[in-house]
Amino acid sequence: MPGRLFRIIAVIMTALVMVGTGMAWSSLRSLESGINRVSTAALGGGGDDGAVDILLVGMDSRTDAHGNPLSEDELATLRAGDDVSTNTDTIILVRIPNNGRSATAISIPRDSYVQAPGLGKTKINGVFGQVKLEKMKELVEQQGQDAATAEPKATEAGREALIKTVAKLTGVTVDHYAEVGLLGFALITDALGGVSVCLKDAVDE
Repeated sequence: MPGRLFRIIAVIMTALVMVGTGMAWSSLRSLESGINRVSTAALGGGGDDGAVDILLVGMDSRTDAHGNPLSEDELATLRAGDDVSTNTDTIILVRIPNNGRSATAISIPRDSYVQAPGLGKTKINGVFGQVKLEKMKELVEQQGQDAATAEPKATEAGREALIKTVAKLTGVTVDHYAEVGLLGFALITDALGGVSVCLKDAVDE
C-alpha cells in the first residue's frame, strides 16, 4: 500500500511539473512575441572599462512594441487618449560593471536642456520625437515614400538621436537600448499586481 501511494504521488507531482513547465513556456513565448528587437549603429560594444551601459526609455506612445496603433479597447483601458505622442519622459542609464559590483542607475530629468545632434539645445524628452518627425517629413514629402515604409526608418532615426544625445551628455557608450510604451508599462504593472493610488482629494480628469 505505501508503495502504491508513493507511485500515485509521484505521478501527480510529475503531471504538475509538466503542466507548470508548459504554462511557463507558453508565458515565455507570449512575452517574447511582444518584444521587438532592434539594432542601431549608435550602440557600442562596451566601453574600455568593460562595463555594460543600458539605456532604458519609457515613451508615451499610443503604439505597441511593433509600432502598430493600439486598438480602441486598449486605448480605453489606458485612459490616455489617442493623441499621437513620442515624448521619452523616462530616461534611465544603467551601468553594469565587470568587477562583480552592483549595477548603478541614474535617471535623466525629462526637462533637461541638452545639445542634441541636428537640433541644437532642446529638452531631452523631445529629441526622439523631433528627429522622428523630421525624418518622416523627409521620407514622405521629399522622397515620396509611403508612411508605412517610412515609419520604422523614422523611428530608428529618433532612437539613434536619443542614444547619441545621452552618450554625449554622460560621456559613456550606450551598449544596449530598451524601450517601453504606455501599453507595455501597463502590462508590466498588471503583471506585478498593480499599483494602488490613494488620492486625498477627488480628481476630475
